[in-house]
Amino acid sequence: MRFNLIGVAMLGLSAVVALVGGLILRLPNAPVMIAVGGTLLVIDLIWRARSFGTSGWLTNGTYGGSLTVLPIWVVGLIVMAINAVQLMF
Repeated sequence: MRFNLIGVAMLGLSAVVALVGGLILRLPNAPVMIAVGGTLLVIDLIWRARSFGTSGWLTNGTYGGSLTVLPIWVVGLIVMAINAVQLMF
C-alpha cells in the first residue's frame, strides 16, 4: 500500500473529529462523517497551499497527504458525497 505519513497524520486528526462527534456528542453518523470529510479536505488543502504555483501542487503526493494514488482532499470529497447522499435518502 502506498501512502505517506502526512496522509496518516491527517486521517488521525479527522479521527478525533469522528470520536468527538460520534462518541462524545452522540451525533448521527452522516453529519459526523461529513464533518470528517470536510476536515480532511481543509487540512490537506491548507497543507498543499504552501506549494501553490508549483507544478502538481494539488495532486502530487509529495506536496500533501495521500493514500494509494488519491490525495487526501479527494478522499474527503468522496466521504462527504457518500454521506450527503445518505442524508437525502
